[in-house]
Amino acid sequence: MAVVWAAPKYTRGQVDAAGAILASDIKDVAKIEEALQVLNNWRASHSFPLNTFQVGLRDRAREVYPHALVAQRLKRVPSMLQKLERFGGMRLSQMQDIGGCRAVVETIGQVHRLTRAYLVSGLKHKLVNQKDYIEKPKASGYRSVHLVYRYASDKKATYNGLQIEIQIRSRLQHAWATAVETVGTFLEQALKSSEGSKEWLRFFAVTSSAFALIEKMPTVPDTSS
Repeated sequence: MAVVWAAPKYTRGQVDAAGAILASDIKDVAKIEEALQVLNNWRASHSFPLNTFQVGLRDRAREVYPHALVAQRLKRVPSMLQKLERFGGMRLSQMQDIGGCRAVVETIGQVHRLTRAYLVSGLKHKLVNQKDYIEKPKASGYRSVHLVYRYASDKKATYNGLQIEIQIRSRLQHAWATAVETVGTFLEQALKSSEGSKEWLRFFAVTSSAFALIEKMPTVPDTSS
């Protein structure tokens, strides 16, 4: 049975207006429900381009490391709403990580090889953002490479312009990120967003630096060597 992919039903102006409503303190239930309908369609519309990028990532990652772990996900609606509220003025149509896929390889060398494979690949999709959180780790300790592409296709033009984020991590970097999410869930704290217990946040920053030293890469700012 053929998969029926959702397609965008609303203009970017309508998407941004819905995001602004959901990020506000509005109490009008009807407007909130209408805005959520727009957001859900916009989110679902990323499924097709996300699947396309996931297939390509799987092929490239397994050329670098045959046992690479590749996964994809659509950002959860509560996470989208939290991001809109946290970054006031963010336009929903410009949120870059609604659709995301990730490759976990074994070593830092493999991370670099896979990243280079993308940067020299000549994809028709446009690279619109590149962040190397391994060379410059976040203060939280997060380390990974992020590549954001804008989908472009002659055959599926209805999805053109939708953005998909690719994350490339080593095994140690993935272990760290998984631990942050697990402990955050256990504590019911948003450690992933650098919110919650200062002791746990400091623990994960220092642990990330320890992992960076193992991988001979730059450590997290304001942590001891």
